[in-house]
Amino acid sequence: MRWTELLNRSRLALWLALPFLLPACAVQEMAFDPARDGKALPAPGAADARERQRACRDYPAYVPDSATTTGRLVPHRTLRINYHFVNSADGTRNFTPEVGTPYVRQLTREVNRKLAENLRMALPGTEGVPVLPTRLSLAISPMPAVPWDDGIYYHYDDTLFAYVHKGRHRNNTDRRVIERYAIRPDSVLNIFVMPHHPDSVRSATYRAVGVGIALGKALKVSGLFEHPDDPPADFAGLTLHEIGHILGLSHTWQTDDGCADTPNHPNCFVPGDPPCDSLVSNNVMDYNTWQQAWTPCQLGKVHRNLTRSTSNIRSLLERDWCRPLPGKDLRIEGDETWEGETDLFGHVDVLPGARLTIRCRASFPEGARLTVHPGAVLVLDGAELHNDCGLPWQGIRILKRGSRRGKVLLGPQWKIVTDAQAKD
Repeated sequence: MRWTELLNRSRLALWLALPFLLPACAVQEMAFDPARDGKALPAPGAADARERQRACRDYPAYVPDSATTTGRLVPHRTLRINYHFVNSADGTRNFTPEVGTPYVRQLTREVNRKLAENLRMALPGTEGVPVLPTRLSLAISPMPAVPWDDGIYYHYDDTLFAYVHKGRHRNNTDRRVIERYAIRPDSVLNIFVMPHHPDSVRSATYRAVGVGIALGKALKVSGLFEHPDDPPADFAGLTLHEIGHILGLSHTWQTDDGCADTPNHPNCFVPGDPPCDSLVSNNVMDYNTWQQAWTPCQLGKVHRNLTRSTSNIRSLLERDWCRPLPGKDLRIEGDETWEGETDLFGHVDVLPGARLTIRCRASFPEGARLTVHPGAVLVLDGAELHNDCGLPWQGIRILKRGSRRGKVLLGPQWKIVTDAQAKD
């Protein structure tokens, strides 16, 4: 028999046998059943309950550092904002809509520019502090389903229009203007642009400079109207500083702000005579000309406060994690531990030979699945898997090929919610 004929017959035999051979090698997929597929995590491998809670609560897991496992999971966050110009009844004490609307649009662009261009810390002793992306931005947020709304509002009120920063009639902490005019105060950061009181401006000892104050989910800024020739960029640092307070940050020069990478200093505004010759900060939470540098610790605290489900400012975010986004699937190829809550934007595949440990809350977008491939291990050690928007997702899927299958180890505490649930 010629070799070519023998080869052809062998190919034919293999082709005829292929349908019978494939089922034994084919990958089978099944929904995760804890009773059938879950195995108890050995006690030495489980984290202490207090240690798990600490990891979910503390800021290191939320630092947006692409060089770390948890840092790669920190997404870009967009805060919803709106603006309110509070004017006197005759309309002479604040910007008109023709001036005010383009002014705050430019102000928002300038704030976002500062957020996109994080600076290296300027204080001595901070030379080695990494410069990380902030992964933060602002977006003016009109009322939904109101086609004429642009998220910028004008109020005329002789009683509440003015801002008094100091003195016997100081009203910077007065919340009445917020309570009367705030729009969507639970889900949008309301920024009130107010003029200094005309009686204060007439005083020789009162300085009508740029000032502000953070009040929960709203803030007041003043001094913009009194300096009409100054560009909006001059007030971007002030606005960003007050937003930093709302996001949970403190001044760095008064007391310990909880961050080792923000050293104490005498709070010099500009370079000058000692001790201000070399101790001028450029940090966002100091009083200075720049207010543009964010340290890893500060960013970790901010992203923690925007990510944790119990945070009172999480509601200010654009909820872009409800449904999947293109190109956001994750492939786990090594040994990873997720400490810190996270919002995911696509499918997650734990590939053969990989091990993924989840110890905190993880939100999966609508329709997403967490797939454990043959030879892979998923550990749920304190994990809560759900869709944060109350939408359905596919849950955990186990893949099996022959005798090999994905493995799921269950710690003492875990929770999976896949069905749609009502969510405000």
